[in-house]
Amino acid sequence: MHDDSYAKKSAIESPETLATVIHALLLQQYGEDIYTWEPLTISLELRDDFGAEINSQTLDRWSAMQVVMVNDAFFKKLDGFLAISNTLAEGIPFFDMFNVVTTEEAAWAVTEVSLNRELLPFSYPVRKYIRMLLEHDGYSEGNYPQALEEALALDQPDAVAIRRDLAGAENKDNTEKFIDEQLKILVYQFNQIPSLKAVDNILLNRSMDEFVSTIVHK
Repeated sequence: MHDDSYAKKSAIESPETLATVIHALLLQQYGEDIYTWEPLTISLELRDDFGAEINSQTLDRWSAMQVVMVNDAFFKKLDGFLAISNTLAEGIPFFDMFNVVTTEEAAWAVTEVSLNRELLPFSYPVRKYIRMLLEHDGYSEGNYPQALEEALALDQPDAVAIRRDLAGAENKDNTEKFIDEQLKILVYQFNQIPSLKAVDNILLNRSMDEFVSTIVHK
C-alpha cells in the first residue's frame, strides 16, 4: 500500500495528471462527497492524507470535471463548453468565450466527459460552434470524428458509441491522433497507481458507473 500511496502522491502533485485520473483517485479515496467539496477542501484533504500539494493545473482539471459531474453547463452553455474544453486539454481554465477551442480540444473534451458520465444533448450554440470548428478544419459531414458526431446529435448523444469507437479506431487525422495520444497518457497514468490499474479498462470498455460500483471506499 506504501507504493500505492506514493504513486497517488506523485499523480496529485504532477501538472500532467488528466481529469479522469484525478477523478478516479478522489472518488476512491473520499466517495461521492467530492462533488460538493470546494477546491480548498480538496487541497487540505489531500495534504492530510498523502502529504501532497495538489498541482494547480491538476486541481483546475478536477474543478472542470466536477462541474461536468454536477450540472449541465458543458452541454448547454457555450462559455461553459469552451472553458471546460480548454481546461481538460491544457489544465488552464479560460473563461473568455472568444478564446478559441480547437477541434482537437473539443473532441478530447467530449471523449473524456464520455468516460466519466453519460452525455446530455448539446445546445444549439454549442453544436453551432462545433460545426464551425469542423468546417474550418475541412471536415465534411459524415466524416466527423466520432466524439463530435455524437455531440452534434439532436437526440441523446451516445457515450458508449464513443468508447466503442476508441477501442477500434484507426488514426486518420490530427484530431484522432491527438485523442489517441491523450488516451495513451490516461492509460499510462492509471497504470502507475496499483489500486487503479484496472480502471482504464473498465472506463474504455464499460463505464465510470461500473467503476463506481466496484470501488471499495475505506
